[in-house]
Amino acid sequence: MASLRLAAFALSCALLAASASALPPAVFNVGDERGWAVPSGNGTETYNHWAKRTPMQVGDILSFKYANDSVLLVSHDDYKQCSTETPLGRFTGGDTQFRLDGYGPFYFISGVPGHCEAGQRMIARVRAPSSQTAGAPAAAPGMPPTAISGGAPTPTGGAAATSPAAPSVGGGGSGSASSTTPAPTPSPMPQASGAARRAVVSSVVPSIVLGLVVVCVVTLFVVA
Repeated sequence: MASLRLAAFALSCALLAASASALPPAVFNVGDERGWAVPSGNGTETYNHWAKRTPMQVGDILSFKYANDSVLLVSHDDYKQCSTETPLGRFTGGDTQFRLDGYGPFYFISGVPGHCEAGQRMIARVRAPSSQTAGAPAAAPGMPPTAISGGAPTPTGGAAATSPAAPSVGGGGSGSASSTTPAPTPSPMPQASGAARRAVVSSVVPSIVLGLVVVCVVTLFVVA
């Protein structure tokens, strides 16, 4: 009977340590303070610059804040052409929480005419951890999107996205830039709040797990 109690206690300790080591998903506010809107120019950071410096992982959440606008999840081709005709998902609630539920690129554009051509579009790249990169297939956003809040998505019959090379990140619809006009340098932006929180949690969790393991081991020796 005593050995059974010890086994149950050991199993509880293992489950507790495992649950403590699981990091919560990070929530990233798209565009930081300015939210989801047409870039104002004058060196304003593009959304693809913002996405590139944001370390996104599977399960993380993109928070879109907008007014009199919308968020469209589209295929790669529709992203390049700024086409709003056949989106994979449409969100219009003003506060959309989009969960990144797979690896690979997710393509977002504004649904308001002219906004995508003016630079309101983004490629969110969710990369596998380095230990999984070799064996993990690249997932394209052809699956039904996952929205946590901000109105239910309206999926349409658009084609599934492919994963060719990323298009240019310029503001124009064609992605080309004048050879005589240098591209503005993006304004420096603070680190995304979700990444900062993840860094803090990542530095604390190992110590908590180690403490739980030590307590469990000591308790097992005392009880035995």
